[in-house]
Amino acid sequence: MANIVLSGKCNLRCPYCFAEDFTREQSRDMDIDSVMQAIDFIAEEGVCGLIGGEPLIYRDIDRVLSCLNADMRFHSVTVFTNGVYIDKHMDALCSYKTHILVNLNSSRDIGEDAFQRTVSNIRALCDRGMRNHITLGINIYEENQDISEFTDTLSTFSFDRARISVTIPQDKSEGAIPYFERMKPTLLKVYRELREIGVAPCYDCNVIPHCVFTEKELEFIKTLPYTSPAERELIMGNMAVCSPIIDIYPDGTATRCFGCYDDLKVNISDFRTLSDLKNHFFMEIDARRVHIKSRTMCSDCYDYKTFKCYGGCLCYKR
Repeated sequence: MANIVLSGKCNLRCPYCFAEDFTREQSRDMDIDSVMQAIDFIAEEGVCGLIGGEPLIYRDIDRVLSCLNADMRFHSVTVFTNGVYIDKHMDALCSYKTHILVNLNSSRDIGEDAFQRTVSNIRALCDRGMRNHITLGINIYEENQDISEFTDTLSTFSFDRARISVTIPQDKSEGAIPYFERMKPTLLKVYRELREIGVAPCYDCNVIPHCVFTEKELEFIKTLPYTSPAERELIMGNMAVCSPIIDIYPDGTATRCFGCYDDLKVNISDFRTLSDLKNHFFMEIDARRVHIKSRTMCSDCYDYKTFKCYGGCLCYKR
């Protein structure tokens, strides 16, 4: 899936935000003509992500949603939002094509008023018949992180899955594997709390390789509820790889993904199709960096040799 970055602006300042450099550099909105060009460019895949910043503060967000919902080339549109302004765009969001991923930060991070407003907006979406179109997500960014508000909200609305991601730190000097090992106890704690309420974790990017876990920990991970066999393989770290996602920015440039924002930017007008652009990033980033070992033991690893494991996000391998 390719994402269109409608705006670099955001109404929140989350302490872990991996997009801080981006929001500083791409602080303007994408003009509507550029949005339509981006829509045409990515239409071959039939799916679209709308991101920011915060996409729901984009001045023409209702028009963009209306166009995508009416465009028969697309079967799915995902809005990645912090949820605070859902109420301002309720009618535009309520569509059979639209999926809403709400990144539910704690009240400690965003303030009690913003948190309660987000929960109220989730309730309003459910009342409009959109419960099966909502996924709640949480970013794991500190050791022993308290996710009680997150699990309480999942239980309140009887959600059966949740998006989980261990954030990429702004300072990457620690290295991927040492960082994973430090954050692993917190991630396992999150998994235990989700299992207690019957919620299946769905892992996002920055997948942790299975070698970071002990055999006992992997046995526990097998007991989690899963949305699919593929998701189980991902969470167990048996497929710790990714492919170019493509984020298209307000200035018409694109990157492989947010993690590689600082690495290589190109203009989408220089490429004929989205597939051509993805292949370009694969050759210029993935193919060059897959050979860089995260640690010495990677040399003897079958998964590493057969490209089933990148050993952490490629953004660490500059």
